[in-house]
Amino acid sequence: MSQVNPLLQSYEPVYIKVELPSKGFPYNDNHPDIFEENTLNVGAVQIRSLTTKDELLWTDEYLTEELKTPMIILQNVVLGLKKPELLIRADVEFLLLQSRILTYGKMTTISWTCSECKTSNEQSIDYNTLPIKTLENIDDLTFKHKNFEITMTPLIFQESIDIQKANDDEVSEQLDKIVSCIQKVNVINNGNNQEVIDKGFIAQWIEEMNPKDFKIIIDNFTNINDIGAMLDVNVKCSKCGLKEETEVVVDLTNFFSEED
Repeated sequence: MSQVNPLLQSYEPVYIKVELPSKGFPYNDNHPDIFEENTLNVGAVQIRSLTTKDELLWTDEYLTEELKTPMIILQNVVLGLKKPELLIRADVEFLLLQSRILTYGKMTTISWTCSECKTSNEQSIDYNTLPIKTLENIDDLTFKHKNFEITMTPLIFQESIDIQKANDDEVSEQLDKIVSCIQKVNVINNGNNQEVIDKGFIAQWIEEMNPKDFKIIIDNFTNINDIGAMLDVNVKCSKCGLKEETEVVVDLTNFFSEED
């Protein structure tokens, strides 16, 4: 006969509801593979704080350097999440931020050097005050250019890591990331619609298009990936009073390494 451990009665996990930056739009076609039934609800999920066992995963140097630790952590703390590697990168970073807030609190300290007088500064930042940019509509994932209708999704976390490892130069990496985001291209000629989903064809099309058309593609690529917590904050130098922007650094390899 099973017994309930009385020591754990005060440690029942408390889940809170958070809305994903993607609002779940990129997962419409395959979300049963990523989430258990009814756990992705109108673009929102339930998440809890870390346990000691979760936190100790960050001490495994191999798992952390290979960025496997964030995937294990998210599978543990997000209710019903089956395949965290299929989440888009912005959702991964947002969910890790939320779990950090729940575990350690909402405050962190940023450091920067004044660009004018070179004074070293520190300032406390409330993570909850960082603006969150979201996809507003599923139609944001599709745009038309000339006789092409292009459907993109934001970068998937695991694909972005794999692409980064596979490329030695930034140009190839950027092209591969764009191709990864493009899910399909509808070619419309004389009323006929031909759908192209072959990544090889899409890559060849991207590489051989003219720079003006490529700028349209990359502008849309940048726009749909520019979601999640906006990490640029306004700061003021304690010595000379210069106002400027600095970035709240989120390093996934040591995100939970110390309490703030």
